[in-house]
Amino acid sequence: MAWNEKRSKDRVRRNDFSDFEVNVEDLSRSMDFSNLGTKDVRRAQGVHLYVDVPNFHRAVDDAGNDKQKQRKLVRASSVLRRIQGSLLENDDVGDIQRQSVRAHGLVYKPYNGKDTPKDGDRAKQAVIHAITQNTYVLDVFNGVFGDVRDFSSAVGLASGTSYLANIGKSGKRELISLGTCANLAAKIIGGKDSITITDEMYDVLPECLQDHFEKDEVVSGIQTYLATGLRWSRNTELANELGVEWDEEKWKKETEKHQDNLPLDQITISEATTLIDVSKLTERNCKRTEAVTFYADLDGFTRYVQEAETDDKVISLIRQFHMIRAEFHSVVCTDYDGLALQHRGDCILGILHLPAGNGKHSERCQDAVDLAIGLQSSMEHVLNDHLTDRKEIHVAVGMDVGKVMVSRLGKQGERITICFGPEVTEAERLQTISAEKQIRISSEIYDQLDDEDVTEEFTKRGSAYVTTNLTFPKLDEKKEEKAAEAGSLGASVNEGRIRVTTAATATAARPWHDSKPWRSE
Repeated sequence: MAWNEKRSKDRVRRNDFSDFEVNVEDLSRSMDFSNLGTKDVRRAQGVHLYVDVPNFHRAVDDAGNDKQKQRKLVRASSVLRRIQGSLLENDDVGDIQRQSVRAHGLVYKPYNGKDTPKDGDRAKQAVIHAITQNTYVLDVFNGVFGDVRDFSSAVGLASGTSYLANIGKSGKRELISLGTCANLAAKIIGGKDSITITDEMYDVLPECLQDHFEKDEVVSGIQTYLATGLRWSRNTELANELGVEWDEEKWKKETEKHQDNLPLDQITISEATTLIDVSKLTERNCKRTEAVTFYADLDGFTRYVQEAETDDKVISLIRQFHMIRAEFHSVVCTDYDGLALQHRGDCILGILHLPAGNGKHSERCQDAVDLAIGLQSSMEHVLNDHLTDRKEIHVAVGMDVGKVMVSRLGKQGERITICFGPEVTEAERLQTISAEKQIRISSEIYDQLDDEDVTEEFTKRGSAYVTTNLTFPKLDEKKEEKAAEAGSLGASVNEGRIRVTTAATATAARPWHDSKPWRSE
């Protein structure tokens, strides 16, 4: 199957979520966001916190295709995920999402009083927790896991208003956060042993913490401040002043317990020869496969969320988000047999690993580019017709190809899907540097394309190739113009409809690089 304009329009028309009930409420003492229904949205004031391992891609490189090394990395990632969760819970930080070894949390306590904002208290608590997370990884975790490369650790923090929602069908729901502060916290993550905060947070910190931060770069128009080397083992006076008790031995024992509970010989890594059933994956049952990894991000959506002044506007945006998500999932999973693995706010991480086999590399790459064009086609020619006055929402896609491992970490009912490999990191980077309406692919993917009309649309930028505003209807126009110039354009009338044909459309259906199955009939 491939993208088809009529089918896409029918899907969105049937599933535009215009009558989807949405309840928007402020996050308060009487509720939390750990068990949100799909109709519930919580408006939260707080500090978004991303704890990352900046050198994790190097640990993945170290493992390569060596299954024993991969098992060690899976075990290390699993234990880190569990302890990250325990540390979040211990400091009363809301657990939003784990992204491989990156943890996303929200400091939303203490709640604002009637006339007394608690921004300073939340900022202080968030920085304290950031120091704890860095201290754990660098002083405890690395000492226990000597069989993998030492993990670095870095934290990005940004405060403001965001909206928490639980999206997806039962059993596959994901808690996401929409808002500028959530995006910004991820963007400002620095290097090893660092904590990066916004100026809004810096201004309300107690002096004892301000003294450890220095003015750093401006990111997305926001001045940031950076602290390096802040750890409870090194800064005992600061810990005493803040009333922090760091029990290194306790967390070491906890880490060793989780390590012992996951012996390497209980971790199975098998090759994926059919479509991966994500629901059957666990940390003891992992799949690896040659795949194209893609990140697709909604450019402009966050701005509309931030500008929403009333609950009605938030409800409208959430409905539209569900509509876009549903169509993107249909393009990925139905039109191209891909896997949408995880949502990160308004960004989708997915892979396309079929057809399987060493001899199918070229076909996978071509189908993956087809998938990216399908996402752009649905966004520009179908979904935008349903976005009313929000016409500045577009999608940017980044893609790379290589060996990936897919698993689910955590306990039953709390498992998260993870996907890692060097190309996963590169696909995310390619998406991050892409503008709206762009598709950016690695040179290895580009070299596998054999349709001249498609390759002509891409321009080399650095080590990758990029195209802007490439959709299937526009490819149709291009092919028909070429056919007309070559004198091979024809037309026929059938049941009152004029059908334009070219030499390509007259042939039997073949893969997209040979014909045009995306055409609406």
